[in-house]
Amino acid sequence: MKKVQLILVCLFITALASAQKVKVKKGEVFIDKVKVAHIEKVKGDGSTKYYQISDLEKKPLFKAQEMLQSSLLFGSDKTFPFRAYYGDQIADTIVINKKNYWLSEKRVIQYALEIGIFSVNGFDPSKTKEIASQTPKRPDWILKRLDEEKELLPGKGHKVERKFNDTDIFVKSYAAKNAISQLNKSMVNQMKFDIYQGDPEADSILIGHAIYEYGTINGEYLFIFNTKKVPVGSYNKATFKIYDLKQEQGLLDHGLGSLSSDKRNNTVREMAIKLIQKEVL
Repeated sequence: MKKVQLILVCLFITALASAQKVKVKKGEVFIDKVKVAHIEKVKGDGSTKYYQISDLEKKPLFKAQEMLQSSLLFGSDKTFPFRAYYGDQIADTIVINKKNYWLSEKRVIQYALEIGIFSVNGFDPSKTKEIASQTPKRPDWILKRLDEEKELLPGKGHKVERKFNDTDIFVKSYAAKNAISQLNKSMVNQMKFDIYQGDPEADSILIGHAIYEYGTINGEYLFIFNTKKVPVGSYNKATFKIYDLKQEQGLLDHGLGSLSSDKRNNTVREMAIKLIQKEVL
């Protein structure tokens, strides 16, 4: 009952907030023409790091920032962005539970109005604890993505039993085609590989897969997967990552070859050998 009541209150507040006019001018926040707060872009590395919201006397109230949730499978190669309020007079993080809700000075205040921690009377810290307790720590859409990844987690660490020498590796490649990226919902040019251990003319065994894709935000990627479709490593911008070990190696350390079309199969083979030697494939 209490949760239902909170939902109804939030719906009422949202309707009320939508009728209120928000204006930000030179860092001063106005709601229905009443000045209620200050907001400042705090920058780092040339871009906005977070928004600092303060009262009329410039006393800090809370911050708003874009944050990243790392994939359970691809680590920092695949991240889910979300936004949240935190810090100062907010004891717990309040997630903005909307997908693609990009931040601006005005939108920071608008969402705070929607959930009821801000009004024409300014910031109301008394409501933040209850709102935080009723808000998931990650947006619903991210929780859904993480649940999908959890279905593959039982295959993490899987290795096919075999007796062949580590260096007896050969790779079978398939024609490139357009497909959905491993990292997001965008379309990319993708090429798949099967990785075998043994003699290509005699006994051999499938031990993993690889996917090369071009057209992602960060250029080209090469991923290695075990036979349970769990990613174990990646190669991007000369950085070789081993997911389970949380290791990253630069070009001088890993010595992997090029991702150019004429050398790609050999690079898949080199990656597979290194992952086998690390006992993760």
